[in-house]
Amino acid sequence: MKHALWLLLAVFLSTGLKLHAQKADSTYKYYWVSFTDKADSPYQADKPEAFLSARALARREKWNIPVTEQDFPPNPRYLDSLKEQGATVHHQSRWLNAATILIPEEGILEVAGLPFVEKVEYVGFPYPERERRKPNIKIDSLLTKRMDGQYYGYATRQIQWLNGDTLHHLGFTGSGILLAVLDGGFIGVDESPFFDSLQADGRLLLARDFVDGDQEAYESSTHGTRVLSTMGANVPGVMVGTAPGATYACIKTEDTRGEYRIEECHWVAGLEYADSLGADVVNSSLGYTTFSDRQMNYDFKNLDGKSSVASRAADIAFSKGMIVVASAGNEGNSSWKHIGIPADAALALSVGAIDFSGERASFSSLGPTADGRIKPDVAAPGAWVTVADPFAFQASIASGTSFSAPILAGLVACLWEAFPNKSNEEVVEAIKQSSSQAGLPDVELGYGIPNFGKAYRLLQVPAEAKDSPAALPGELEKK
Repeated sequence: MKHALWLLLAVFLSTGLKLHAQKADSTYKYYWVSFTDKADSPYQADKPEAFLSARALARREKWNIPVTEQDFPPNPRYLDSLKEQGATVHHQSRWLNAATILIPEEGILEVAGLPFVEKVEYVGFPYPERERRKPNIKIDSLLTKRMDGQYYGYATRQIQWLNGDTLHHLGFTGSGILLAVLDGGFIGVDESPFFDSLQADGRLLLARDFVDGDQEAYESSTHGTRVLSTMGANVPGVMVGTAPGATYACIKTEDTRGEYRIEECHWVAGLEYADSLGADVVNSSLGYTTFSDRQMNYDFKNLDGKSSVASRAADIAFSKGMIVVASAGNEGNSSWKHIGIPADAALALSVGAIDFSGERASFSSLGPTADGRIKPDVAAPGAWVTVADPFAFQASIASGTSFSAPILAGLVACLWEAFPNKSNEEVVEAIKQSSSQAGLPDVELGYGIPNFGKAYRLLQVPAEAKDSPAALPGELEKK
């Protein structure tokens, strides 16, 4: 099954979701429509401000990444033609030149026959309207005892295991880094004291919901809230995340009401939105293997980094200058065992989970990919880690690679803040080479457990000096 990659305390509270444009009729279905080209596009490479933000353009300029036709939205004439056939365009993909549409089943043959349509794939159906309800969140008083003398509070171990406190002591907390979180919902983020500093500093950007097509992402699920807390929480003595100084964008791409491939389409749209905002790092604690419609299920052979639109988009995101951190999956104890999608993407930084003894958590999914590549890439604490309770002002406990990924993603942000002139490729390579199994990676933990103090030194030392025994002073190594 496809998971929000969360094993414990997985309470997905649907609070009433917006009705799609059409009536929820059984004949209406969602389709992913791929186009043949972008011929006669009204968009121009020398006028990218029409589809990319100033921050996104600055990132491309910084890394000498040209704006190309791949960045153009699909041709509006093609989208208009789909509408003329009775379709509603739910969202679109610039990079994959496609659109997700809702249309009566009997109308899809006409769509497939359009001269500019390359491929049509059924991806799901609309759900009926649900009443929106505001959850009861108790934020009047702190319910967790503060830990005297422990700045990170109950999150201390999960940060120290990765030597992330070294980066913080050096003054790097993710400041200036935009970190996008793709998830299933963020109940309570707009009210919880754990995120007060994000609100006060204007570091919690306008949320976006690609499931329902609106800006109401603080709903539907608490999963994204807990994920975000491992990075952005900032209550000293109770819980401080791995990147308390970063800026965050909450992007809802997961539909908690069912398991269909349309969620991969949402994911692609959300990732491209993160790119358009100028995000530097993306965390995705989501994975896709099996679905409510079994005909959509993936086989192991599909874990090639190319079979899924999500995996293909993850690699494109890297080529645009971003780092995509993806949960490996929680199938280690199941008959499937393998990582999920998009963790199979070649350029995604896929993260498995360890417990606090340093061993692989039994649920953490295994590699390799279908084409024999090492996955996961690295591992981080993910068993019985500290997260924020979405419904009350207290720390809580959860397990899953859903949390090992963001714990690591926050430190990726801190490391990149420290070395803003290092490319995403250099940052990822330093993280891998700092890890406990760098010399002998395997299919359980990949390159192993990163040491961000060592990664800092690897990026600090000139390339020609890295082989020197004196290149990595011991004071920054994890004791």
